[in-house]
Amino acid sequence: MSALDWRIISITYNVNTRKPESDQIYQLLQDGDAKDAVIVAIGLQELSHLELFGTIPVETTWLSILTSWMNAHGKSLLCKASLAWNLLLIFAQLEVFPLVSEINSRQSRSSLGGLTGHKGSVSLRIKFRDESSLVFITSHFLPDTSNYEKRCLQYKNGKICAFDDVAGGSNGSNNVIWLGDFNWRVDQLTSQEMIMMLAELNSNNYMDKLVNKFDQLKKAQKSGRAFMEYNEEKIRFAPTYRLMVGSSHYDQERVPSWCDRILFKGKSLRCERYESNHMVTLSDHFPVYAHFILSEPVSRQHSGWKVRFEKIPHWYNIVPFTCRFTYLDDFWNISGSYRDWVAIYLADVPNSLQPLTWLYVVACYNTIIANRSVTIAEFPCLSAGHYRVGYFSTYKNCLQGLSDIFEVGFIK
Repeated sequence: MSALDWRIISITYNVNTRKPESDQIYQLLQDGDAKDAVIVAIGLQELSHLELFGTIPVETTWLSILTSWMNAHGKSLLCKASLAWNLLLIFAQLEVFPLVSEINSRQSRSSLGGLTGHKGSVSLRIKFRDESSLVFITSHFLPDTSNYEKRCLQYKNGKICAFDDVAGGSNGSNNVIWLGDFNWRVDQLTSQEMIMMLAELNSNNYMDKLVNKFDQLKKAQKSGRAFMEYNEEKIRFAPTYRLMVGSSHYDQERVPSWCDRILFKGKSLRCERYESNHMVTLSDHFPVYAHFILSEPVSRQHSGWKVRFEKIPHWYNIVPFTCRFTYLDDFWNISGSYRDWVAIYLADVPNSLQPLTWLYVVACYNTIIANRSVTIAEFPCLSAGHYRVGYFSTYKNCLQGLSDIFEVGFIK
């Protein structure tokens, strides 16, 4: 791994509608070395409807606890996408944000003939300023051994989420990581036969042979039915489903299977670690994570905001806050919208989608200062602390400008 390469970590976890427990989540993230990554993508399946509908305290949600840990380890929420009870989160170091040109999302619904998205796929495409891109897809496919054909169809329908149809998508400039609870099962074996075979294995190094012989996903790849273009690192971990909740023991009524997987494609991606965490026992699934190296990522020479904030002087809590910014490279005429917004963040920007306060650009006004046209945003007084100001583009679906850190002092 060169100094210019990026480490990307992907995690998939079917949480079985369970409430998050901070110690278990932190163990997963620490064991997965998420703190060392440039980008972390997390796909969650079967989130509780209580969380989806906002009927539990925000600070107790999966999103809040994950964001808190990531923020403490130098990463901010870049983007997110959801489909029914499936959630995809992308965290990144702040140094990545000015390299991002645009973020797009797609989805494919499978439940009830496409009426709902409880089973389906949702993706986020991060387009960089050098025209390369990185796509993350999370999926939740139909369960049960007998639904092999339906899962093949779900894969076919979900391929739209890979953005292969966009310019450059099919020639390899799209690097794609596809993770999720695919629900592919072990067939030809009973639960007792499978449990006995697992007990007799001398080493996890033989696990991959078992996968290749009995796993439905491998069968689908070999027959050209699903994931033919995708790679998967060798599996050296035990089946991830179905567990007795709160333990690492398998349900004797179900055939243990590798339902939770992470696959990838792209000329610049290679997988250097692929594991499951058997210490995290919140759910009836084990979480799975993969470490990737993205070689030749977007060059720093392509870094640069399209909206530039002027340096903000030391401010005080009793003075209404104002800031000035300008558009670069004709950004307003090309991509601007009155639905864009200017926002105040804490200095470390925990969540780019959830500022402390914000206002639409339509509420800002232009003026001429020293023969230059500048736009001014005005806010109420801010409490003492350290902040940044950001500009979020509606059409680009991401930040297009971020100020340096400024301080607001306290006066009684």
